[in-house]
Amino acid sequence: MMKKKSRYKFYLVAFSFLIVLKTQSQNHFAYKAAIDTIKETKFYKINLSPAVVAKCKPGLDDIRIFDEDGKQVSYILKNDLPVFKTENFVEFPIIKTKKESDKQTHVTLQNSINKAIENLLLFVKNTDAYRSFNISGSDDSTRWFVIKENIYLDNSFKADGETIIQSLSFPASNYKYFQLTILGKDLLPFNILKAGVYNEDLTYGGYAQILQPQISQKDSSDKTSYIRLQFDDDYLVNKIVFDVEGVKYFKRKFSLFKQNRYNEFLLEGYLSSEGSNEFIINSKSSQFLFTIANEDNIPLKVKAVQAFQLNTYLLTYLRAGKNYSLNFGDSSIQAPKYDLQFFSDSANKSPLEISVSGIEKNNVSIAAAPSSKNNKLLLWIIIGAILVALSYFTFKMMGEVNKKSNKD
Repeated sequence: MMKKKSRYKFYLVAFSFLIVLKTQSQNHFAYKAAIDTIKETKFYKINLSPAVVAKCKPGLDDIRIFDEDGKQVSYILKNDLPVFKTENFVEFPIIKTKKESDKQTHVTLQNSINKAIENLLLFVKNTDAYRSFNISGSDDSTRWFVIKENIYLDNSFKADGETIIQSLSFPASNYKYFQLTILGKDLLPFNILKAGVYNEDLTYGGYAQILQPQISQKDSSDKTSYIRLQFDDDYLVNKIVFDVEGVKYFKRKFSLFKQNRYNEFLLEGYLSSEGSNEFIINSKSSQFLFTIANEDNIPLKVKAVQAFQLNTYLLTYLRAGKNYSLNFGDSSIQAPKYDLQFFSDSANKSPLEISVSGIEKNNVSIAAAPSSKNNKLLLWIIIGAILVALSYFTFKMMGEVNKKSNKD
């Protein structure tokens, strides 16, 4: 009977050990937020406000979407870029190709971007010949004005294709029409298939404003002003704008630090009376230190600071009629790996924009969501205690076995 009791205790401790390990391996999200009602089954763009991002890990690894059944929903994490550059080829229609009275071939092109250009790309049928061009411009296709003369094109050609691209460079001009004159009387022209330019478009990322910080300034005798910025949470700051006042004209060197044990350096530049004093950074913190080198000048006063987070969002596929929630705030969790990342192009096609609302704490105790370091320490303490208990019951069982053997 005693042997059975000991064995029962042994199994009970082992089972408790497994339960503890399972509990420790679970994810504990400190916060959750409701996702707007889903009225249509399709891809959605869930905007993450600064308040949500502030409560996540720096890399936003700890965000999860769950449906009403507790199943995890895959997503792609995206954010705007400060400046996004794209290039696209813009064709200039060939209005006319004609040999004029000067017995030279004239090719007339229309400027379809209505702005100054300084180079022109010609797509030409393969040829093994030399030609030179004059280029002129006009706003009415009647009166022409010279832009550049004797632009020389060589006999480049490709053995594995039928078309080559020739580039003409000339002074920047914004005429409505350009004319290429192929120099040489009665010379056969190049076969120009099309012409145009690569147009560069700059798209500036969108930002969400962060609540303004508390500002404390100390003008020190070392000719430096020390300004501390205190936010009410660990916001991700991607752009910061300083509003300063003082003398009418100024240009002062400044440094910006993430205020922590090491005062991590972020940025160096100049505040100017003639500039916007707007700067791009990338730091997640609640405290920043801003220093201004005054030299022998009267200190400036920092009146206000505006901080912004680049638009950050999740692309995900949600089903109509289902309820979803966003869970976040687990320092021990790793970034998820979803198949959806391979279908980014599909997810980016006109998703509907939705938001989250009502950030609230999950029903977990503070101890249930410890840091990764404390989590490991607690786990080793529990393992040690269980090993001691197992050793005790093992020796006790062996003693009982020996006693029974002696009696026999």
